[in-house]
Amino acid sequence: MKTTLMRSVAALALSVAVALPATFAAAQDAKDTLRIGMYSKAPARGNIYAAGSGVPSMYWWEGIFDGLTRVNDQGETLPHGASSWTLVNDTTWHFTLRNDVVFSNGVKNTAQNVVKAFDYLLSEEGQTASVARDAKTLASYRAIDDKTVEFVTKNPDPLWASTIQRIYIGEMGAFADLGKDGYALAPVTSGPWKVVSWTDNEALFTAHDQSWRPGKIKNIRIIELPEQVARRQALEGGQVDLVTNMNPDDIPIIESSGNVVVVSDSPNIMSMMLFSEDFTGKWKDGKTPFADRRVRQAANYAIDRQSIVDNLFGGITVPASQPANPNTFGWNPNVKPYPYDPAKARALLAEAGYADGFDMTAEVIIGAIANDKEIYTFVAEQLSQVGIRAEVIPMQFSGWLTKLLQKKWEGEATGFSYLVDPQMDASTPFRWYSCDSTAVTICIPEHMDLIHAAAKEMDRDKREKILQELMVRAHDDALSIAILHGKDIFGMSKRVKGFTNWNRILLYENMTLGG
Repeated sequence: MKTTLMRSVAALALSVAVALPATFAAAQDAKDTLRIGMYSKAPARGNIYAAGSGVPSMYWWEGIFDGLTRVNDQGETLPHGASSWTLVNDTTWHFTLRNDVVFSNGVKNTAQNVVKAFDYLLSEEGQTASVARDAKTLASYRAIDDKTVEFVTKNPDPLWASTIQRIYIGEMGAFADLGKDGYALAPVTSGPWKVVSWTDNEALFTAHDQSWRPGKIKNIRIIELPEQVARRQALEGGQVDLVTNMNPDDIPIIESSGNVVVVSDSPNIMSMMLFSEDFTGKWKDGKTPFADRRVRQAANYAIDRQSIVDNLFGGITVPASQPANPNTFGWNPNVKPYPYDPAKARALLAEAGYADGFDMTAEVIIGAIANDKEIYTFVAEQLSQVGIRAEVIPMQFSGWLTKLLQKKWEGEATGFSYLVDPQMDASTPFRWYSCDSTAVTICIPEHMDLIHAAAKEMDRDKREKILQELMVRAHDDALSIAILHGKDIFGMSKRVKGFTNWNRILLYENMTLGG
């Protein structure tokens, strides 16, 4: 299978020509410009309050905007736009801002500016952004003085300091003057770079000399190159210095061309969600077969995860056992992946009353994880072999998100990733995938006591034990088909030095260019 995929990629490469915009190609010899081939545009360009703050947007934003905190690759929450914070009581936080955060228009950041950012996020217009969901935990917030912001959460929230890393702080005076559309095109920034130009699929940033975290490179130019082969060819041809979202099959090709590959742990666990609710109206009592724990367990025993890792993911990762990975707080090392046991899968199906199996549909996101279409197709084939006759329907993320939020599914499962960022906490996936979720797809009532306990426990050691027990239950109750630990694969020129990736936060300020 792996050889076939390699040949397919090689054949496709022969038929694809890299077509870069003239402005981008003209800068290819610039020794002071880091040129990045990105798999997708930032949907809202520079409007940090108009879209989700995950990838791809954060790949474009991390060099120009700042949040108050950052979570590193070890899951530690570090000061960023704030120099420190104090937990006054279980619901009250005082954040002290840095004194040297200056926006690209010369305006200094203040507590009053931070308050205005949250005012906007919680306004009727601002709440259309998914990042606004993180601010809804607040009961109140205020500026105590120019450098101190008080946040009061509605309930004890042990994750507040890590949650707000994705709430970037803009210069709200300029945001009001320019309007959201004007700010999207010409945002006022505080990071190491400021915006020179931003078209639909290309951006040029140049050094912001007053930034509190200055970069070592003068310019950054990012271009959207949706086709993976086009990104690789642009790197091989010296037209870009760094490319994102490559496939395991690309690794030997990139290295053989004299470039470098970096494989990083990704804050996601590739999975297939099994719906307990019936969104199609075809099942008895409004419950799908997956409402039965035994059927969910059968689906897990049907999957040969190691074969997927070896043949479809280049052997660079490991099978998943729970909705978290080893870099996540609350990860339980004692929980092991389901073994591949088709006979046990068939026995469990028969015990649950499905000896003849059943038909199902899985709507899956394509393009988010390397070889995801092939992986979900393989999972469907293996489910079908034990009697769960699965059809895979591919879709893009935007369509998938609409279905999730509106609960308009056409089947019994979906391919998705358990995302543990930005908090790098094992409770994070349950914000979406539990009985409490507004977009609930599976409800296991027995999990709720631990989910609620983890949400308010402020003692770190006690909370870790709660989360580790939750991981045991998620595994034993077969919350989903957890497939593998995600990996992010980057290709880069040897002239790029100091590449650093913290859970998809690219620390551009650490990078230098040589040669």
